[in-house]
Formats: sequence, structure tokens, C-alpha cells
Amino acid sequence: MPDDPKRTPAERKVYEQLKKVRASKTVRLKPIDRFRDHIRDLDGEQVPFQFRYYQVQGIYHMLVLKRMLLGDDTGLGKTIETLGALAYLWEKEPNNKVMVVAPKSAIRQWASEIERFTRGIKPLVVTTPKGKTKTGESALDRRKKLYQEWVEAPTGPGDPKVVLILNYALLQRDWNAEGYQPLKENGKPDPKKPVVPGVLDAATRKLGPRLVVIFDECTAFKSMRTKTWEVCRYLSDRSHRVYGLTATLLKNHLMEGYCIYKAIKSNLFGTKTRFLEDYCYTKLQNVSKGRKIPIVVGYKNLDHFRGVIDPFYIGRAKHMVSSELPTLTTRELICELSKAEDAKYAEALTGVIELGDGDIRDYEENKALVSLNYCQQVVNSMSMLKYSEGDEVGGNLLFEEASHKVGSRGSKEQALVDLITGELDGQKVIVYTRFESLVGRLQAILLREGVKSVRITGKENDKKRAESQAKFQDLNSDTNVIFITGAGSEAINLQAAIGLIFYDAPWSWGDYIQILGRMIRIGSPHKGVLAYHLIGERPAKGKKSRKTIDHHVLGLLRKKKSLIEKVLGEAAVGALKFDKPGSSARALMRALQEDA
Repeated sequence: MPDDPKRTPAERKVYEQLKKVRASKTVRLKPIDRFRDHIRDLDGEQVPFQFRYYQVQGIYHMLVLKRMLLGDDTGLGKTIETLGALAYLWEKEPNNKVMVVAPKSAIRQWASEIERFTRGIKPLVVTTPKGKTKTGESALDRRKKLYQEWVEAPTGPGDPKVVLILNYALLQRDWNAEGYQPLKENGKPDPKKPVVPGVLDAATRKLGPRLVVIFDECTAFKSMRTKTWEVCRYLSDRSHRVYGLTATLLKNHLMEGYCIYKAIKSNLFGTKTRFLEDYCYTKLQNVSKGRKIPIVVGYKNLDHFRGVIDPFYIGRAKHMVSSELPTLTTRELICELSKAEDAKYAEALTGVIELGDGDIRDYEENKALVSLNYCQQVVNSMSMLKYSEGDEVGGNLLFEEASHKVGSRGSKEQALVDLITGELDGQKVIVYTRFESLVGRLQAILLREGVKSVRITGKENDKKRAESQAKFQDLNSDTNVIFITGAGSEAINLQAAIGLIFYDAPWSWGDYIQILGRMIRIGSPHKGVLAYHLIGERPAKGKKSRKTIDHHVLGLLRKKKSLIEKVLGEAAVGALKFDKPGSSARALMRALQEDA
């Protein structure tokens, strides 16, 4: 069992105080001028605003703690809690300079929430405009001006508070932009001369103890092997206050929590090696040239892990704190594959597949891994394999196999149309898929049925995403469908939706929760919402032989759900061991190999 964390008397006193706050439903904060007392609702009406009791609890934690993680469920208002905390902090720390780092899909959301809920706070959104201006300014030149405006913004009593908002990619890019190591005359680095810091590195150095950083969806740096984690750690180390926001501290495994806390509160746990010893079952696995590395095969002492983070973590599930949120009903819709789809699915499992343009892909060496992708594409749409209506699939004279023609729509495509034009006709609906390349085809199919749609994927810029979101959220708009991929799965409000269709499913339970959270949010006009899973199924006899990759992905999600709920829900007692070691991909591979 790991040693209990050592806390000073002052730390123990604060922790006891926070536990009392968590237990109180009557905790209150004095009114503050920076927050509006009325806000505009989805239908355009002005409605009264006040913090809910659990939001006050969250704000109180952020006022007391300088480094912590706010882990409230999606849709409970983490952004509102954070803005509330910042507003109260400015009362006692008027010189604070605030930076919000968020996913690309969320930066406009932050700006709109600031404008909707607050007074006297100015959002400064950093984007990546293409090309140069007429005066020859580059995109970096324009961003440098914004950074400078933020750093030099006055902080007097009557001055607006300026919040810098940028995405993780820009943070990483601009941190070292224009930074360099001075060279000697011979062109080699001169270690005697100090390194010239990059643009954002230099800007944040000037702020010293005034810097407050909000890492929204902090799972962006859940791996210490990434450049994003490295830069976020640098930024965190020089900041006065640091707050991480995410509803999914653990998306797949326990090490993600370690990496996030290592950046936000670096002294909470020890070394990575010690963490593995304390909380993980490991085994050595051979890699190249006889080298061995430890891989995680299970977890232990989960209750202890939860106890270590508890003073610096507050997270509430929706059903525990709010009766205003819509209830969720989940349905699985079976889509039986056509004969052409089934033939191609069987082919995808063999290690050799022929595409619609005649190209043959031989992936026998990585059979199971590549099969994951091809199997998903087959059940999603034959168009993803370059097949068109009327093309023939299969057919082998030697074995007397018949060929089959590809239809105008796949089984899932038809199910999507039937659902949106039938049961969900005229309703606001989100459609999720992992494949951006499929979205355009699905939009075109729906448009032929008279159904307008918009999209938020990795292909749209910030302005287009905001336009799509606004059009979908408008209850009076005739645009009732919005397509999202992983790029639209976090930190955006789509609570106008009454239904969410998983055309396919993500591999991460954390991602799954984030996607559901787009519609299950405070402010939803619905008492109940629906989530549909389109499940491809093979037209074969016997339950097991009918399964496709869709069944296996859902099975994988259920296993991950069990681990994560044991850590972030009720603390687990003792240890949790896997029956077999393996990552997400390996588990799916085994399932596909068994099918094959």
C-alpha cells in the first residue's frame, strides 16, 4: 500500500473546510457586479441568472486552492464556475492576467459565454488567419499584437479585465516561435549566451506571479510523451494559479490522471516509476534489440489514488446535483448488412481487400490492425472503399460464389435516413462519426430527403464552426441536423438536440461521455433525450457470427466504463485486474481474429 500523503496542519485545515463546503447545499457567495443577473435563453428571452449550489461549491474551491482540477460532468457549467471564480478573484487580486487554453472547437464558446454571462470582461480570441494583410503582416505578427495587447492591458478599477483565449495547437506553436540559441562565429550554438525565448514564452515570463491559467479539456495533455504536455508544464510552473477542467480525467487508463496532475500540480505524486509501483500491475514486454519495457496489465489501490487527488479535485455527476437536466434513453438499432456489404466485410478480415477502383490492398502482416479500419468502413458505407451504386462485389467461379451489386445506400445510411425523416422528423439531432471523410456523403443523402444539416469537424475554421453551432442551436432555424466528429466532441453547447445518433462509436469511454455531453446540458429545452447506436450486423446464423466491429467497440467501452467509474465514482476497494493484458486496439484485434 502506498504511503498516505503528508499534509501540513494548514493543508489539513483547508481540506476539512472544503469537505464541509461539498456537503452543504446552502453555501452562498455575495453578489458580484461582473456577473449579469439576467441572461438570454435559447429562445431569445431574458431569464434570471444565479449560480446553482454546486457551482458555488466549485467556485469556492477555486478561490481557496491555487492548483486543482474541476471535474464536473459535461453540461453542468464548468465554464460558468470558472468565470465566477475569476470574477471573485479579481476582487482580491486585481492584477491577475488570465489565459484560457482550450480545444479549437471551444475557443469561440468561451468568448460567447464571457459576453453572455459577464460584464467588464473582454475576451481576446487568438486565431490563425491565413495569408498576409495588405501591409504584409503574417499570421504570427497579428498574434503577437494580441499577446502584447493582453500583457499590456491596464488593470485599474475601471478597466475591463482581458482574458486571452487560444487553442492548444497555437500554445505549442507560439511558445518557441522566433526563439533561438545564439550561435558562435563558426555557426555552432554558443552555450555561454542565454537562449532567446519564443513569443509566448517571453510574454508569459513578464507576468510572473500575476498569471492565472485555465486548461480547458486538460486531457489534451494526458500523455507526457507529447510536446503539448511539455509546453503546458512550462506554462503551469510559472503561473500563480492553475486550473484544469475536464469531465473525463480518465479516458482510458490511470496513467492519464498521473500525467495531467504532473503538469498542474507536479508534487502531488512522485516519479512515474513510483506511480507504476503504487497503482499498477505491470509486466515486462520485449521491444526492439532485446530491450524490455513495463506495460500496464491492471490496477491496484484505486481507493488510495482517489484519496490523494481528492483535496485537489471536485467532480459531480449530473444525476447527483441537478434535476433540470434531461434524462437519457439509449437505443441500439440493428442494421443488417446487405449481401454486398457482408461479402466485403468477410474479405476485410482476410488480410487482402479489393477497393472499388480495382486497387488491391494486402495487409497480411498487420492483418488485425488494418482490419479495424476496413471493417468499420464497410459497415459505415461502401463509398469509403470507393464503391458506387451498381458496382459488383465478390463472385468466384471456381468456388461457385455469386457476385452482389452495391446498392444506392448502405444499411446504416438507410437507417440514418429512416430515423431522421421518421421518428426524429423535425427534431434537432446530432450525428457523430469518427470519419470526417464520410460526413459530406451523409449530408448529401439527407439533403436529397429535404433535410438541411451543418457540420463541425476538423475541416472547418473557427468562424464556420461558430456559424454551424449558432444555426443548429437556433430553435427557429430549419437546420435540424449537425454532424460532428472528434473535433466537435468537447466543450461546445448543442443542447437544442433531442437526439444523438452514434453512426459509429469512439474507442474511449471518456470521449463517449464527452459526446453525450453535447446535448445533456443545463439549458436543454427537453425533459428527455435519446441516444441511438447504429449497429451493423451480419446476415448469418448464430449470434456470435452475426457480430461486426460495432458490437466489439461497444463491448470495449463497457469494460473501460467499469474502471473509470471505480476511480471517479465510488472509490474501489483493493485491486482491479484485467483477465488479459492489452490496449484498446489489441482487444479489438483479438475479437476480430476470433470472428475470422
